[in-house]
Amino acid sequence: MTDRATTPENADAPEVRGGTADGASLADRLDGADLWFLEITATFPVSPVMQGLRLRADGLEKLAPLPGQDLMVAVPAPGDQIYRRRYTIRRFDPVADEIELDIVRHGDGPGARWATTAKVGDWVEAIGPRGKITLVDGADWHLFAGDESGIPAVLAMTEALAPGSRAVSVIEVPGPDDEQVPALADGVDAEFHWIHRGDAEPGRTGPLADTLSALALPPGTGHAYLTGELRVVAAMRQALLDRGLAASQISPKPYWRRGVANAPHGEPHKD
Repeated sequence: MTDRATTPENADAPEVRGGTADGASLADRLDGADLWFLEITATFPVSPVMQGLRLRADGLEKLAPLPGQDLMVAVPAPGDQIYRRRYTIRRFDPVADEIELDIVRHGDGPGARWATTAKVGDWVEAIGPRGKITLVDGADWHLFAGDESGIPAVLAMTEALAPGSRAVSVIEVPGPDDEQVPALADGVDAEFHWIHRGDAEPGRTGPLADTLSALALPPGTGHAYLTGELRVVAAMRQALLDRGLAASQISPKPYWRRGVANAPHGEPHKD
């Protein structure tokens, strides 16, 4: 653990609401993670359902996240409260010491409120990099599936694929304006299937699992990365197991649970 777990590298950084001591203690307990104090330098709409934030800190090039990893952000809330929420690092620029987070802004949770009200010049505490799910070496193909909450991870990993790689993505979003186009490396074969749910509630188990049950998969041995609502992720995993994929070929990562706020550490409650 370096000194950035207790002191911002930027001497001009203010004290960040959320408790530096608590954040440092948590970072110490998380293997490979450090505490960062990040300044918001830009906020912008990515799609009708997604808000982008650009953040920076001196020395951020040392973060060195793997594609698909995230930051645990101490999201500020009224009454000097914080809620720790985890957001995939959508882009990382080690030269500019900057990262971008794309955050789903529907609903009335603390993360959505922060994403829509954050201002340039605000500071926030974050711990990272976090997360064990990233691209698996040696897979003949990669399958990504989930709802809009998983788009940052899907695009970050797809854009990191080497030439000659093959990927298939199945993503459920509210409508066509929420589709996003990745910046692929030359020679990457990436196929995207978008499911538009319209006015239906997110978190239904049917559409994504049913699509995976019928989807034509490439030849060879692949790996699947599943993100989104807790029960939907479980249904997608079962659909792939029923098709003959081994459990070792599937990396499931629930991001949220329908009707239940995430736990204080940012993960969905599993009970």
